[in-house]
Amino acid sequence: MIAGGPSSASSALRSSPSCERNREALGRVLEAWLTPGTLLEVGSGTGQHAAYLIDRLDGVLWQPSDRIPDHGSINGWAATAEAADRVLPALALDARSSEQWREMPDFDALLTVNTLHIMDWGAVTDLFSNAAKLARDATRFFVYGPFHVDGKPTSEGNAVFDVQLRAEATGMGIRDLGEVRALACRTGWVEVAHYHMPANNQMLVFARRHLSALS
Repeated sequence: MIAGGPSSASSALRSSPSCERNREALGRVLEAWLTPGTLLEVGSGTGQHAAYLIDRLDGVLWQPSDRIPDHGSINGWAATAEAADRVLPALALDARSSEQWREMPDFDALLTVNTLHIMDWGAVTDLFSNAAKLARDATRFFVYGPFHVDGKPTSEGNAVFDVQLRAEATGMGIRDLGEVRALACRTGWVEVAHYHMPANNQMLVFARRHLSALS
C-alpha cells in the first residue's frame, strides 16, 4: 500500500475504487469536526484521500503516512491538489513501531481509513495505544471501515469480504464494533460520535477520555 510536480509523479499514481466511493462522506464528517491543525493519516495507501479532501478543509495541514516505504503514489496525488502546499511529504509509519511513532510530528487529529481489517489484532491494539501516548489534549481520532456488530456481518457483502480477507492472510478480517470500542476504552479513548457511512461502512470518532464530558 501504501516528488515533484504532477507531471513527474503521474506515472506513480495508483487508484482505489473505495476512495472514490467514500471521499464525499468522509469529507462531510471531517468538515464537521476538524479545526485548524495537523491531521496525521495512518495508512494513506494510494494517497487519494489527502488529494481529494485537503481543498475543503481550511486550515488543516495533512500529514500522510504508510507502512510501505514506497510513497510515490501518495506524494504524486498530493501534488495534484489545489492546496498541495498543505499536504506534507509522506512518512513511514508502522502501527506497531513505537520508535516510528515517536518520530511523528505533533498532530491535532488522527485519521485511519479501511486499515483495521488488513492489520492483525496486535497491530490494531498498537495503533490505538501508540496514538494515545502522543495525542494532544484535544485530539480527535477518526476510524473508518466495515465492522461486524455482535460478531455478525452487517451485510452480505461484508460477510463475503470477511471470508476473502481471512483466506488471504492470517490475522486479517473485519473487526467487531464492540471489541474496537472496548480496545479504545482500554487505551485511553472515548467514543464521541458514530456515523453510518456508504457501502455498509461506519465512522467512529474518539477523543481523549478526560475530555469526554466536554464533547
